Amino acid sequence: MRKLNTDKQDSTKRQRLGCIALVIVLAGGLSLVAIGTFRLNAIVQEFESRFEPSEWQRIDGKAVERTTPIDTPTLIFSKETNLAGANADIAILGGDAVLHGEYSGNVFFLGRNFDLAEDGLIKGNLEITGARHVTLRGVVEGSLSGAWDRLFSKGTRTDSSP
Repeated sequence: MRKLNTDKQDSTKRQRLGCIALVIVLAGGLSLVAIGTFRLNAIVQEFESRFEPSEWQRIDGKAVERTTPIDTPTLIFSKETNLAGANADIAILGGDAVLHGEYSGNVFFLGRNFDLAEDGLIKGNLEITGARHVTLRGVVEGSLSGAWDRLFSKGTRTDSSP
């Protein structure tokens, strides 16, 4: 009888330890997610704050499509961006961006996918704060800098890359 009680106590202790270990693992996982979320939020806020001065125009929308060049410094916050050029600096914050045409100033990007189309020409610098995929089929005359997971460059001339 004594052995039966000892076995039950051991089993109960193992179950408690298993539950405690599971709670610790779950709390650690939630902590990592929270830290990642706060870091990502800080990166987005820092990027956005760089382009808040009164001389920057802001365009918000689920999908932003411009068929004419942008003439003033502009921050675009959109899930999908499709542009046809700019005569000023532009910053794009959001999901995917496709750039056609000529960009006389600098281009700043923070998002998922950046695509400089074959007919795209960036005369200034291209700064990628963060992106999953960067595709350069057009030409970047200035410097290329930043962070991305994958870079595809089809014969594009760039002065520098990370």
